[in-house]
Amino acid sequence: MPSVKRFLRAAVSDSLPNLCAAGCFLLVLTAMAAFTGQWCWQPNGYNSYSLQADAWLHGQLDLGRDYPWLELAIYEGRYYVSFPPFPSYILLPFSLIWGTHTPDGWISLFFSLAGVWTCVSLARQSGRSSTGSVALTLFLYLGTGYLFIALTPAVWFFAQTLCFNLCIFALYAAMRQRGGMSLTAWACAVGCRPMVILYLPALLILLWHSYQESHPRYSLYSTVKKHWYWSIGPLFLAISYMMLNYNRFGSIFEFGHNYLPEFQRAEYGQFSLTYLGEHLSEMIRLPSWNPETQRLAFQPFETWCFVLINPLSLLAVTVSVRRLFKTRGPVHRGLIMAILASSMVYALFLCCHRTLGGWQFGNRYFKDIMPFLFCALCLTMPDNRHLRSISTVLFAWSVSLHLLGTVITWNYWW
Repeated sequence: MPSVKRFLRAAVSDSLPNLCAAGCFLLVLTAMAAFTGQWCWQPNGYNSYSLQADAWLHGQLDLGRDYPWLELAIYEGRYYVSFPPFPSYILLPFSLIWGTHTPDGWISLFFSLAGVWTCVSLARQSGRSSTGSVALTLFLYLGTGYLFIALTPAVWFFAQTLCFNLCIFALYAAMRQRGGMSLTAWACAVGCRPMVILYLPALLILLWHSYQESHPRYSLYSTVKKHWYWSIGPLFLAISYMMLNYNRFGSIFEFGHNYLPEFQRAEYGQFSLTYLGEHLSEMIRLPSWNPETQRLAFQPFETWCFVLINPLSLLAVTVSVRRLFKTRGPVHRGLIMAILASSMVYALFLCCHRTLGGWQFGNRYFKDIMPFLFCALCLTMPDNRHLRSISTVLFAWSVSLHLLGTVITWNYWW
C-alpha cells in the first residue's frame, strides 16, 4: 500500500506543471467565454465538418444542397465542403449519435487542453525547467492569438485548432522516439491544414536526432529498415485524402478550394505572386491613430504587424538564429535550419494567397507556424537572466493584447 501511495504521489508531482498550465488555460478561456458568450456547449452554426460527416454516413460525398452561409465548393452542380477532410474523420463517430449537431465545442476544448498538457511535456523534454515550461506554454497558447480560434468551433477555426495541437503532439512524440505516433499526428495535421506538409523534413530530423541519442550505433538505413511500420499511419491517411479528392473533384491534389465561388471570381485565382507585395505590406502595418476617439484603431480584417502582435515568433527566430551555430552537433543545427527555412517558405506562400484570414484578431493563418517555432525556441533558448526578463515583458504585452483584442473583436466587430 505505501508503494502505491508513493507511486501516486510521484505521478501527481510529475504532472503538476501540466495540470497548472491546463488549469490556467481553462480559467482564461472561461473568462473569455464569459465576456464574449462563446461557450463550448453552444450550437455551431458554421458546422461544415459535421454536415460532411453526416453526408458520408448517408452514403454521399456532397452535401446534397447549398448552405449559403458556408464556404462550399461547387463542382458539376454539387456542393462540397471545400476544406481538407480530417476534422470530419474526427466527427464521424459523433455524427452516428448526434447527426449534424455534433459537440464541436467540447471536442475543440478537449484538443486545446490536451495540447497544453503535451506542450508542457514537450518543453520539459527539451530541457526546460518545470516553471519555464509552464510559462512558455502559456505564452504560446495565450499570447499568439490561439485564444481567438479556440473560442469557437466554426469551420475556419476548428481545423486550425486541431492542426495546432496535432503538430504539438507530433513534435513531442518525435522527441520521445515514437515515430509512428509522430508521423501519424503530422499526417492528421496535414489533413487539417495541407501546407503543414512543409515541416516534414524538420519533423524527420527531430525524430532521427532523438532516436540517435539512445541508439547511436544505428545507421539511417538500418533505422528505416527496422521501423518501416512507422509509415503505415501516414500512408493510410494520405491515400484516404487522395481517394476522397479524386472521387469528389477528379484530382488527388484538389481539396475543393479552387472551386469556391470566391476564388473563381478572383482575377488572379486563389494563389498568385500578384498578392505578395500587398500582403507583405500588411504584415508590417501598424494600428492607425484615431484623433477623434484618441484611440488606436486595430484592423479586424486581414492582418497587421506580425512582430507586434506575435512577439513569441520574434523571440523564437532571434534566439534560434543567434544560437544556430552554437548548438550541439550537426543534426541539431540541421533541425533549426529546417524549421526556420520551412517557416519562411510557409509565410511567403501564405502571402501569395488571395486573403490573409479575413475577419480575425491577430494573424490567424500564421498560427500554423508557431508550434514549430516554439519547438526551436525550447531547444535553443539559453538559461539567461536578461533573456528571461525580456521574455516576461513580451509575455505581459502579448497576453494582454490578445485578451483585450479578442473580446473587443467578438463584441464590437462581429
